[in-house]
Amino acid sequence: MMRAVNQWLRAAAFAALVLATAAWSARAQAPEPSSPLAPLAFLAGHCWKGPFPDGKRHDEHCFEWFYDGKFLRDRHVVTGDDQGYGGETIYYWEPAARQVQYIYFDVTGGVSRGSAQPDDDALRFPEERYVGAGGEEEVYRSVWRPARDDAYDVVTETLLDGKWVEAWRIHMQRQER
Repeated sequence: MMRAVNQWLRAAAFAALVLATAAWSARAQAPEPSSPLAPLAFLAGHCWKGPFPDGKRHDEHCFEWFYDGKFLRDRHVVTGDDQGYGGETIYYWEPAARQVQYIYFDVTGGVSRGSAQPDDDALRFPEERYVGAGGEEEVYRSVWRPARDDAYDVVTETLLDGKWVEAWRIHMQRQER
């Protein structure tokens, strides 16, 4: 009996240590409130999921700080179709340009670079040029607007024949881990 109690106490102490370490690590990695990446902080440590307008596919993004909050990683996956799609975005502060920038890689070999510009009510992603693995190009811009503490709305437009047209609109809801 005493042996079982000792094992339980050791397991409980280990679990408490793991939880304390995880909490400390999460706090240590978040940027300072004055950091240029602070406007992205509401995304970090959470996964967000929303349906595409067709209702068949869903986009899920999971955000995490790394290197003590100097960078924010966004891993995403699109589910609901046979193709499967995903990618990873790294957000960072670019001192020479004095703005938050990102680079995006997708599973097909495509890449895009752009900037994230926070304003009073949204994150704006001005024109970005996506280059696919075969060299094909597409031009996008997006706005992410917080809807509540646990949601945000995404509107993405694409440039077609010299005109901006809506490509998709998604309501992203924070997911429980």
